[in-house]
Amino acid sequence: MTRVEQGVRTPLTRLLDPRSIAVIGASADPAKRSYHVISALLRSDFTGQIVPVNPRGGAVLGLPVTRDIAELPYGLDVALVAVPRDAVAGVVRQLAGRGIAGAVVLANGFADAGAAGAALNAELKDAIAESGVRVVGPNTSGMIGVASGANLVGVPDIPLGPVALVAQSGNMLLTFLADLRMHRLPGLQSYIGLGNQIDVGYADCVRELAARPDVGAIALHVEGLKDGRSFLAAAAQASRVRPVVLLRGGRSAAGARAALSHSGSLAAPDGVARSVLAQAGIELVERSDELAIVAGALATAAPIAAGLGVAVLSDGGGHAALTADAFAARDVPLAALAGHTTAGLATLLGPTAAVANPIDVGGATDTHPEVFVDAARLLLADPAVGLVLIVGMYGAYHLRFDPRLQAIEDATSDRLVELSREYGKPLVVHSLYAAGPCSSHDILRAKGIPVVASIDHAVRAVAALHHRGEYLASATERSTFAVSVARAGSGAARVLAEPAARELIESAGIDAGEWVFAATAAEAAAAVARFGVPCAVKVVSPQIVHKSEAGGVRLNVTDGAEAFTAIVARVRAAVPGADITGVVVSPMAGPGIELLVGATADPIFGPVIAFGSGGVLVEAMRDVTFRAAPFTRLEAMEMIDETAASKLLDGYRGLPKIDRDRLAAFLVRIGDFVASMPRLRELDLNPVIASADVIFPVDVRIVLADDSTKEM
Repeated sequence: MTRVEQGVRTPLTRLLDPRSIAVIGASADPAKRSYHVISALLRSDFTGQIVPVNPRGGAVLGLPVTRDIAELPYGLDVALVAVPRDAVAGVVRQLAGRGIAGAVVLANGFADAGAAGAALNAELKDAIAESGVRVVGPNTSGMIGVASGANLVGVPDIPLGPVALVAQSGNMLLTFLADLRMHRLPGLQSYIGLGNQIDVGYADCVRELAARPDVGAIALHVEGLKDGRSFLAAAAQASRVRPVVLLRGGRSAAGARAALSHSGSLAAPDGVARSVLAQAGIELVERSDELAIVAGALATAAPIAAGLGVAVLSDGGGHAALTADAFAARDVPLAALAGHTTAGLATLLGPTAAVANPIDVGGATDTHPEVFVDAARLLLADPAVGLVLIVGMYGAYHLRFDPRLQAIEDATSDRLVELSREYGKPLVVHSLYAAGPCSSHDILRAKGIPVVASIDHAVRAVAALHHRGEYLASATERSTFAVSVARAGSGAARVLAEPAARELIESAGIDAGEWVFAATAAEAAAAVARFGVPCAVKVVSPQIVHKSEAGGVRLNVTDGAEAFTAIVARVRAAVPGADITGVVVSPMAGPGIELLVGATADPIFGPVIAFGSGGVLVEAMRDVTFRAAPFTRLEAMEMIDETAASKLLDGYRGLPKIDRDRLAAFLVRIGDFVASMPRLRELDLNPVIASADVIFPVDVRIVLADDSTKEM
């Protein structure tokens, strides 16, 4: 099956999988984009109806030209709109009258072109809303359905395969295609160039592509998300059935904003995006040359079963060591081989071989490449092995040593394919000769076994298969982002007084520790006496955000009245005219570990929770990780494990042992609270003291938005 044949074809489905196409602004001039598209449709053997439209009439490449949109056959799927930007909105309105589901708008100069462009952008948005026509673009490179021949880009000779690509840049399509050809990777199922995303966005595409049975993986190039929360929901749903791989550009644009709290200043846009995108099951790649390789591997190879490791089978010690190093850098475990496995390898490979993982065959395959079959069988049969990576010259011994070995190498590849199927475990091959023609490599690739020329690329592909297996094993315990949350607006904000902030989190069932608000020196004295232990005393003033810097904090207080008087005097000297309403008195925290728990209203992804090491050095240490809220207990446990602070939780050097389940429950409760607070801009609990018996914040700071909110 090469198309979406089942179910109702929605307007979006018709747009992204067209069976009939009108070309508005068609031209017989070979220099025009519309001419290139019609030529590409004919070359690609598009079997649907193609209707060029131009007031001049005539013919383009033998196709009769319709003079007016009003004369189009009713119910065509898509119109390629190749007209000047001023005419686009009017064309979209006309398309609706002919029952056309969607438009691909090539013109640029809308939201990206100053005040005049912004006005045209608003006009086009109105036309989309009024007409119901779905729009890809403007400023798009087009779309391609490779199997159907629906080539609205004009790039020729695109290899058919299982990977769907969605990108904002037409050059990324060209980069992707160049990598496919250079590395002999699996081909494309489809391409969607989103351009400015005035209507159709990444979430729409991911949902549609995940439903296609001939899509093995979805590759994304993203420069900006219009609705990050909707995208997370779409990606989390898609990731359960299709791998999603993402390369990000413009990483600093999403979150440049002023922050009043530690959690805000720590929420660097790349850190937030990386964490929450991975939370949705997305495989993130850092380099442009990794996108096609990783997507191709995920589309064709089975994931590594959760909890299992990798066995490296190399024909050279240098390659074996480099591969082991690369896996260690990516936290991908090498399998601890059973004794009978290493014994079998030693018997098979001889005394010069190194049989501890990674395995160096010690020359045993140079003249007998079929030995790879027996070695791979031993490894695949080992219960600790989830994948075998062959590294070195595999498949090219006939080129390096003896041409008569070619038939043996081809037969070896056939048998390796059978072994992988027999044991239900994937194989990946690195070969120095992978870039050139090689029949034994072609046999492997045809059966879904990746063959790559770079050790680093091979390890990156295997790491993606490892991540995929771990994700699928726990997918039902992860966030779906299906619950709508409200996002604070970007207008005025105010810092909530600490007593009110403490009462607010307590109303959500979050322990704020013991504390008392004291409006006078006498009340402060009474509070310290009631607690019966040394206390912390902190000023309460709307003008004082960072209390210590203004002299508004006293620790180990035994005389509450004296502390109250001293704090008032210091703060008034530091901030003349400050309105001091009183102080918060709380017992000094006992032995424990200082942690940070915070939240920000991310402008792209909505409420995001930060967790890491806390205390006065929080910004210097920058030991922090993030999750979009609300999140699950499993995700909270992963947050804890990702930080350096986690190493302190198990009784490190006399520190109290912390109940991780209790800490995870605390984080989940914070996430639920933040997700339920539409006006919350920032939350800063620093430090949170975790001890053997309790987990509570020493300081509570909340920033609320005063303006309207938007549901996500």
